[in-house]
Amino acid sequence: MTDYLARLFYLGDRYYGSQCQPDKTTVQGELIRATSKWSGEDHSSHSVRISGRTDRGVHSLGQLVLISTEKHLCLDKLNKNLPDDIILWALTEAPADFQPRFSALMRHYRYYLDDSWEALDLRRVQSGIDQLIGTHNFQLVSKPDGDRNTMTTILNMAVVRTEAARYLDVFGTSFLWKFVRKAVTLLQRIGSHQLDPESISSVLRGSRTSIAGGIAPAPPERLVLVETVVPIRFRVSKYALRGVRVLLEKRIAFLRSSLETLEESFSYFTV
Repeated sequence: MTDYLARLFYLGDRYYGSQCQPDKTTVQGELIRATSKWSGEDHSSHSVRISGRTDRGVHSLGQLVLISTEKHLCLDKLNKNLPDDIILWALTEAPADFQPRFSALMRHYRYYLDDSWEALDLRRVQSGIDQLIGTHNFQLVSKPDGDRNTMTTILNMAVVRTEAARYLDVFGTSFLWKFVRKAVTLLQRIGSHQLDPESISSVLRGSRTSIAGGIAPAPPERLVLVETVVPIRFRVSKYALRGVRVLLEKRIAFLRSSLETLEESFSYFTV
């Protein structure tokens, strides 16, 4: 068996998240079905593995998937068996002992902010961001996920404004369930003077008194996993990448209006 590592684009609005779920349509489920049909082999979540979970409605530009197969993997042939909103667009043989979930250096998420952010006090937002960066216990800024450790590291976070869009970029070593979406809500409440920036310190210490009612996650449809970062070169399928661009131009208004910023992301994937 050869282990292949591929870059994975998908629009998440039709799927119940990335990971397989019984009786649900998921990105991984579609990949397993397509790989089995293309190869004539029996595939499962053990031979088609995604590097991390995204929720229902969340999109991906540069997610990673590890595919183990006896066949020589051709992206363009495999893509013909996938729905049009899931595209594999870059490929390489995986290094020995590569683990999709644990071998990544970091992950980069981008949340596209809505028009309400035009009226926010961005100095207060920045004060909140400064407190979220670093290694903290993010238990109250995430959703419980079994016994998973809620200590993790946010390497950097910034609100970016271009002519096309305003978005929040977040870089971290790993991400807790719903962290980015809850962080967006928390920063929005600070920027609108509903919360003091200092309340974040209390949240990170585990105090629930400063966020009565908890933190509702922002809608998933504006969240994009830009890249799972690994120090590996990929061979890009120009045909597949063209299909990604065409799809972005046709679908989902905020992504279409922000295509320029997404093109910048593709440029550093493909150098």
